Amino acid sequence: MSLDISSTTEARLAARSQELGLSIDALLERLLNDDGDLKANATATKIPKLPVRYLGVRGSLHRRDIYDDVG
Repeated sequence: MSLDISSTTEARLAARSQELGLSIDALLERLLNDDGDLKANATATKIPKLPVRYLGVRGSLHRRDIYDDVG
């Protein structure tokens, strides 16, 4: 099997595997099998919670409130 990846990604994989003292195949196998590393990356990209503002009591919105064509 082969994957088409950018040269930047390939260089990052090689550097990371060298840091850990593993081959690139072993590093990829570890990343695929190790839930801890993948879950840590998933939580880092979690969508931040937005603040909620209270705008007071609002009535229902009608077409006549938006468009002028209703008489």
